[in-house]
Amino acid sequence: MKVFYDSTIFSRQTIGGISRYFVELLNHLPDTVTPVLGVRASENMYLRELACRRRCLSLRHVPDHRKLYRKINGFFDRRIMKRGEYDIIHPTDYNTIYPRYNDKPVVLTVHDLIHKRLPGWFSARAIDDIDNCIMHADALIAISNATKNDMVQYYCIDESRITVIYHGFTPVSPAGRAAAPVDGRYVLFVGKRGGYKNFDTLLKAFAIVAERDRDIRLVCTGRPFTADERRAIGAAGLSSRVEQHLFSTAQLGPLYAGAECFVFPSKLEGFGMPILEAFAAGTPVALSDASCLPEIAGDAALYFNPDDPADIAASITQIIENPEERTRLTAAGTRRLADFSWENTAAMTAQVYASVLNRT
Repeated sequence: MKVFYDSTIFSRQTIGGISRYFVELLNHLPDTVTPVLGVRASENMYLRELACRRRCLSLRHVPDHRKLYRKINGFFDRRIMKRGEYDIIHPTDYNTIYPRYNDKPVVLTVHDLIHKRLPGWFSARAIDDIDNCIMHADALIAISNATKNDMVQYYCIDESRITVIYHGFTPVSPAGRAAAPVDGRYVLFVGKRGGYKNFDTLLKAFAIVAERDRDIRLVCTGRPFTADERRAIGAAGLSSRVEQHLFSTAQLGPLYAGAECFVFPSKLEGFGMPILEAFAAGTPVALSDASCLPEIAGDAALYFNPDDPADIAASITQIIENPEERTRLTAAGTRRLADFSWENTAAMTAQVYASVLNRT
């Protein structure tokens, strides 16, 4: 069967969990599924790792380049939909274009319901667009039971329309250091930092840890710090103890492996892919006791109240000062990791595709 994956997320994200998910899904699809891609212009880092890779035009130094990505890729997406030479569309994000041009069954992955849980982050129009995409999909994939439960609660959707399919993890080589070496002892934070990601509370917690441990640093991956973040870091007296780097997927292995601890203070997630990356690297994990995170990590993490800097600091300190606890958490993470694989993610997704076609 031919499945069309539109370009929406690759026009929008340079890095991020959703685009990472789709690249891994595409790379592990069984032979029964032939992917059809519309993306032609993007600076997304993960597209470089796509097995069915095509060259993409990068316009990142051009003003309004995101708008140009949407226009260029939108043209090719519409052309593919008008030709209709595919069996199913699996939108990569909530795209308001495909309902106008697509007449094939729709399989939609719902990563989280932040637009319902935190509606102030979204315009009324954006919420309506997301609602319409979810309600009109022929089949829905939730990436955790927490997301599925939210879908049932907010949309009163029949559970039979929803299939829970966990993410897998990407094995990365621990050999070699990243291009920008990270030496010494550090706590690792990965991903976006704004709003519900709770980075501001983590800074307060790390100030407590740093006062007790004069050698430890907080290393962050992702986009450069904003002016507000730099001011907050300076106000906490942490300018020399908190740093930011941007690493490729291949460089993440040694980054995780070298960390004393991986900390994830988010208040709301659909899955939490960095948890598995930390498990794979043998890195002890400290997590919020919120959202889906306990569902994904099980007994392989220390949990804290994400609203309490002292509790976050206590969990980090317990890990970095207690070798026995580090050993226990590392072993538990290795065991937990066995429940997740991209091969299984792709196989289950292909089964959803087949079930949709069998109904039509």
